[in-house]
Amino acid sequence: LVLCSPMAEVNTNIGALVGASLTRIRRATSFSGGDSPQVAMEPSLTSPASAPARRVSMREAQQVKELPNLMDRIQKMGLTDEYLTFRERYLGWRQGKTRGANGEVNDHLRRRGWGFWYPNLSTWQWRRTMSYWISVTFFEGSLFFTISSFLGCYPEYLGNLHKIVTTWGYLAGHINFMVCTYLMCVATINLSNADLGNMQKAKQTSVKDCSSSDDDEESSGGSEDEGERWHWWPFRARMAIDKLEALGAGPWPYFAAAIYLVGVLVMGFAFVADFTPRSILSEEAAEMIGNGSFWFGSLFFTLGGLFECIENHVFSSCHINQAWVGACFNTIGGLGFLVGSTLAYFPGIVFEATLTYAIGSMVFTLGSGVMIVMWKDEQYGLTFLAVLNELGGPSGRPMVVKEDDGPVEEEKTLSLPSAIFIMVYVLTGVLSVYDFMITLSDLPTSKTTGRVLEQSFNALLPCIFAHFMLALTSGVYRTPKVAPFSHLYIGCRYLAVFMCINNAARLMHALMW
Repeated sequence: LVLCSPMAEVNTNIGALVGASLTRIRRATSFSGGDSPQVAMEPSLTSPASAPARRVSMREAQQVKELPNLMDRIQKMGLTDEYLTFRERYLGWRQGKTRGANGEVNDHLRRRGWGFWYPNLSTWQWRRTMSYWISVTFFEGSLFFTISSFLGCYPEYLGNLHKIVTTWGYLAGHINFMVCTYLMCVATINLSNADLGNMQKAKQTSVKDCSSSDDDEESSGGSEDEGERWHWWPFRARMAIDKLEALGAGPWPYFAAAIYLVGVLVMGFAFVADFTPRSILSEEAAEMIGNGSFWFGSLFFTLGGLFECIENHVFSSCHINQAWVGACFNTIGGLGFLVGSTLAYFPGIVFEATLTYAIGSMVFTLGSGVMIVMWKDEQYGLTFLAVLNELGGPSGRPMVVKEDDGPVEEEKTLSLPSAIFIMVYVLTGVLSVYDFMITLSDLPTSKTTGRVLEQSFNALLPCIFAHFMLALTSGVYRTPKVAPFSHLYIGCRYLAVFMCINNAARLMHALMW
């Protein structure tokens, strides 16, 4: 198995152990019997379905059977849950998507199959983690924009807290949107699969074999093959589009991700103008820059939603699924942003403009909530990368084998309570940040600086706890079943609910009194 991961040092051990175990499984299921003198071994994923199968001797078959069981080493590394989860899906894809005695893989299904897009454990891990934080940061940013926009509709009730709960809230949401859209670009640029990974490895090997001794010094200085490196720069447009076209995904995923990121960057000029001292930038100029940057940013957000709709065939199909609904929500949310930003140019309708912006933010919250549900449903392509949402099952979820001799069935991964608690963690963190900012606003006028800092830190503790739980959730593949870990895990969920209620009450108290 080819290991293509940015976490090279960590995943070397993972790939060596888990890759060897899965290779043993793959080869062991490829032999038709142990009594015949020769048995057929399946072709690789990258070979044509019509390629003749190679005949291997009984000695080679016996060597495969004698490969060591690595489960004890996997357990010592703490990778048991990850390995078992990956193994269920890998075997489900192997047994549910093959035909013929030689295990030939159907070309059409192979393009959309689970094992084709997740050829090894490390690839599955980083895509799962990447899609998780994309959906979480999108949801968190949308909540900040929603709360700040609704509060901004009533500036007469906010008093000195107006800038704290609106501008600073928008800034917090903008940071989350920045992280989200950046990760979307990185996810599309580094998209790969079994075929592309093997071709890149073969190309790199060929280049090394053809290199002369005169080039040794230059190659040792970092001339790693372009396709093998992990790319962090989000605007590698040509490389991303070429790779997506080669994978059969089309250019729309990168178009959507890049246009979202450009929209966020353009909106950043509004915050620069707002925080620039008025001795340098006048109020009229700051307002003009703010309105213009938000209008263009909203336009780009609307285009991003439209690109997602094209990617999920919203305009050409009535096949309604989660990605279809999420793309529609994101487009409507972008339109709400655009209408609100346009109304801001007309005097006397500040309330209507802010309310429209708040409605658009709320629709974005619904769209990002759908993305969280998609993540729980193992639809890691979310709303912008549809090829990762077709994993073999009737509903797009992966096919799994729970037991070695068990049936192949579609994984029922959707856990609505789990998705709801992820949203509760995010809401707890958002309300805690507002409480923190309001408490910290007393610092310039307070005579007891230490007391204000102490209260501010206490107000921020629920946010810290909530994000610890979010980080834990990203790595928990199965809810613990053994006491006391199951009780602690469930108890933390209810503790987050109580913290959320408490922070909401504190925020309402600060705004009303």
